[in-house]
Amino acid sequence: MAIRSLSLLLCLLIISPYAWADAVDVRIGVLAKRGYEKSHQRWDATAAYLSEQLPEYNFTIIPMSFDDIPIIVKNRLVDFVIVNSGIYVDLSVSYGARRILTLVNELSSEYGSSKFGSVIFTLAGNTEINNLADLKNHRVAAVHPTSLGGWNMAQRELMSADLDRWDFASLMFLNTHDAVVNAILERKADAGVVRTDTLERMSNEGLLEIADLRVLSPKQFSQFPYLISTPLYPEWPLAMLSHTPLELARKVAITLLSMPTDHPAISNARILGWTIPENYQPVDDLLRLLSLPPYDMQIDEKFFKSLMQHWYWYLLTLIVLLSIAILSFRIIRLNRSLSEHKTTLELSREAQLATFEKAAVGLAHVTPSGRFLQMNQKLCDIISLDKQQLQDINLKDILFGNDLPTCIKAIDQLCKNKLTSTSLQLRINCSNGQRKWIQLSLSTKPDANNEVDYLVAVIDDIDQYKKLEAQSHLAQQQKELILNIAGDGIIGLDSEARYTFVNPAAAQLLGYEAEEMIGEESRSLGNHTGGQNIDTISGQSAILDVLRSGETRHGERDTIWDKNGNPLQIEYTSTPIMKGDMVDGAVIILHALTTDQPQSESPQAAP
Repeated sequence: MAIRSLSLLLCLLIISPYAWADAVDVRIGVLAKRGYEKSHQRWDATAAYLSEQLPEYNFTIIPMSFDDIPIIVKNRLVDFVIVNSGIYVDLSVSYGARRILTLVNELSSEYGSSKFGSVIFTLAGNTEINNLADLKNHRVAAVHPTSLGGWNMAQRELMSADLDRWDFASLMFLNTHDAVVNAILERKADAGVVRTDTLERMSNEGLLEIADLRVLSPKQFSQFPYLISTPLYPEWPLAMLSHTPLELARKVAITLLSMPTDHPAISNARILGWTIPENYQPVDDLLRLLSLPPYDMQIDEKFFKSLMQHWYWYLLTLIVLLSIAILSFRIIRLNRSLSEHKTTLELSREAQLATFEKAAVGLAHVTPSGRFLQMNQKLCDIISLDKQQLQDINLKDILFGNDLPTCIKAIDQLCKNKLTSTSLQLRINCSNGQRKWIQLSLSTKPDANNEVDYLVAVIDDIDQYKKLEAQSHLAQQQKELILNIAGDGIIGLDSEARYTFVNPAAAQLLGYEAEEMIGEESRSLGNHTGGQNIDTISGQSAILDVLRSGETRHGERDTIWDKNGNPLQIEYTSTPIMKGDMVDGAVIILHALTTDQPQSESPQAAP
């Protein structure tokens, strides 16, 4: 509504006073009770008649909505107004408007009336509403709070029936009389209020059937044929405003009074003409009774009356205000608590940033595409680049080419939520030309939609460890090579005399595969006794005595048995493996003797 009013003001202000070189522009504001288009259809012929009869003036019709009228009149954007009687009384007190004529409404082709009223109606088939008292708890539609025929007249009758607007289920103002009627026909409201002649005019236009509607509290007046629910009040006046020249007002009044009854302006306006001003005191009295502008009650009187009538609403409002006050107090306390938490969070963030920056490993936030968002100084030291250089490149740019697919696959699995974290050992190309091993640990930081916002990367320099690992691996390979090519059998035992290591020479000597000996008891090395093919360690074996004594033993000739139970003459050396003061195992070197050996009892084959 405010936008429409502003647009109307702008349109009126930009009309040039020199649009007609030989005529003075005169604007007539008309209340658009049925819409702007119908106002032009009804009153443009009247403006044309005045322009024709008074050629020194050019008359223009300006349709006005209810809310536009005070703005337009206050800013002197019109010179005359044709409005309902209630609005005229308000304008006369507030802005000095003066009535010069009253229109004579067409009642029939033979006679008219300079008075009108209001009709309260519902659908004919609505059995719930039979009189005004039945309107309680029902939906009511009216035109506007300042519409005399479309609300104020009916308001007085509702007061007489002990009804107030708060008694309705809802009260809606629809701005035009047609909209009110349509709301009833479409069952958007249960009862409506419009000025008299509205229903008849819409019926003549084919917009409704009178038989479909029923009037509440109907009244009858002599020589007034329209449906009506209220007393009659003076019809709309034509009023001049305080700035309108008296001579112009006199000429307009004389011209309209002398308008021929067969002129198109008469038929278009659906009136029988104009008459001398009516007495608007009844309207004045009505506005005073209803405390409507310009006779609003004093604030203290109005408040007291409202308090007495609607004390329960005031009590509810007080309860709501107290609830709001309590809620506000809680919100203040909550804000104070939030402020304290904010301070704590800021301190925590500062601590986190300090931890981030001073960490002993490289830390970074990386986008799923590999771009560095944030990094600490340690990461710069590892990669040999400063922070600006890192922000200008991609994680993938510094990875060794052979390791790049592994990294890309891991990031893809993280972004698809197949993994929440992963750790990789990769090689990077440093800016100083070196290639370095790093331990890259990646985890995801999800956003509000559980999508990956960024990756948290922890990068540790493991180059020295990898070099030591490579050296250890090389030494192990060399050790295994030496053991594998050694001509003598070499066996490793744990503290329970179980095989932990067997070189190929020892396995071949005993007739086993090395794999089947690992973890088995070393029965072949003990002095075996017993019958029924069940062998036990006698505990007197000089070879295994090293596990008990912890002393190195050497024997130039001893007997052991191979897998098939054949005795073998060997030379041996048993060396203990010490863990502190405890024997943790032994290393035994076996050298096969080639001289003939005496036969010996053969135990069951067992490693």
